[in-house]
Amino acid sequence: MAVFRVERNNTEPPTLADYIQGILSRKTTIPTKAWKEEYTKLTAERKTLNQRYLALKEEVKEAEKIRKSVYSILRQEQREQQPRRVQDMER
Repeated sequence: MAVFRVERNNTEPPTLADYIQGILSRKTTIPTKAWKEEYTKLTAERKTLNQRYLALKEEVKEAEKIRKSVYSILRQEQREQQPRRVQDMER
């Protein structure tokens, strides 16, 4: 792959306009091989991250069920410990 060089400061990367001008004047080529490699790498990374996300989503769902069960049990125990009010049936 031919890479074009524009006379400029070595610290400055070429601008998009310079890059496109290089492609149009056939001084450089579009790096399709590198793009395909990057696409493959990013696709694999996305699949891995998606699997981790789904696993974590299931863990959160299980933790929510446990939390709700614990709160339900605590509410039930509180109700049992509260003194019951006996209404006077006599009038």
